[in-house]
Amino acid sequence: MLKLYRMKRRLLTQIRAEWRSNIWLAIELTIISVVLFYIVDFLWVRFTVINEPLGFNVDHCYRVQFATLPSGSPEYIPDRTAEESNRDILTILDRLGARPEVESVAMGTNAHFYNSSNSGELLTVDTFNTGGAGMFLNRMVSPDFPKVFRIYGAHGESPEKLASLLENPLTFLISDDAFKPVYGIGSMREFIGKDFSTYGGDTIRLVGTYSPVRYDDYVPRDYTRSMMRSMPKSEYYAFNELVVRVHDNMDNDFAENLMKDADSQYRVGNYFISAVDSFKDIRFVHQRSNVMVTRFYFTGGAFLAMNIFLGLLGTFWFRTRRRIPEIAIRMVNGATRGDILRRVVGEGELILLLVTPLAIVFDYQIVHLQLNQPYENAYFDPARFAICVLLTLSFMALMILAGVILPAVKAMRLQPAVALKSE
Repeated sequence: MLKLYRMKRRLLTQIRAEWRSNIWLAIELTIISVVLFYIVDFLWVRFTVINEPLGFNVDHCYRVQFATLPSGSPEYIPDRTAEESNRDILTILDRLGARPEVESVAMGTNAHFYNSSNSGELLTVDTFNTGGAGMFLNRMVSPDFPKVFRIYGAHGESPEKLASLLENPLTFLISDDAFKPVYGIGSMREFIGKDFSTYGGDTIRLVGTYSPVRYDDYVPRDYTRSMMRSMPKSEYYAFNELVVRVHDNMDNDFAENLMKDADSQYRVGNYFISAVDSFKDIRFVHQRSNVMVTRFYFTGGAFLAMNIFLGLLGTFWFRTRRRIPEIAIRMVNGATRGDILRRVVGEGELILLLVTPLAIVFDYQIVHLQLNQPYENAYFDPARFAICVLLTLSFMALMILAGVILPAVKAMRLQPAVALKSE
């Protein structure tokens, strides 16, 4: 312990003696540390969000796009009433549900996941409302929507149970954390059975709650509180989405087979099936920009790490080469290769430790000014901040070690007599 203390004291003396060159190294390390902290913090938030439970499942799910014939088509049926159009839609639903591959079918308006379109709603009950909860999604759906996406109740209810609760169009389900941000209410269970008023003046009854479901893989769940309200069957013609879940073991070529039967079985009235899209493809397209941003930051972090390594390698290579005579003298006086290595590495790591408090001040300013990414409505969290600082410090220490150890080992391989020849 005393030996380590003496070595650190000698290193501090040496650092002070060479302050002109060390100060530029300290500035370089501070700047790199702050930039690296921002990237580490961004990636920490991004990967934390990605690994949060989605609350839904889109495996083996498809969006069936339907459209109406143009009025100029020879097969177009003019003067089709809303009741007749609705009956046509119900016929298509029944035929889809009768296919042996299909497990469940549902409809909705701006309701399915990985969707760039959405609808909002304001709900009030007693003195509570959802207005201050940020984005509150309103999913207008048919009852089987939870079955298609395997959404579970907040208290263990199955998707089938949630579907049965939605059979009455004057009822709705809500995410269990709907009032948490504004009122600190962790569960909506106590509101089950109460009547809520909508922004449009309707009165609907809450019949159940479900576990929070997210918007997609990259949006945190605290931004996607939502409700599911069932529409009367007489208004299904107003839905703009049709989704199906296929049995797990019958998913081969479903889209192709359905399109083959589209004209013969699913051309009803003025409606026809125009396309079938896998949610695997929908998910990819919807999240393409987020994936690119994540890759950009990851690539930027890797590029920065490489530059740190090469920069530190060049800096310490030059510094170590300049100290070859000093290293030779120490080895002549009994210093082992381990002593030399610890001294050279210790100098770089000690400079990093000295500049770390200043870097932390700049890191705090980044989160204080909210220049970083929010998570759970917070830009600063003590645990998150400490984790990102430690990760940054550890990464910097490894880069310094990698940059120092190569020139140090090369210098130690020289025989003292050869190293001192130039002197």
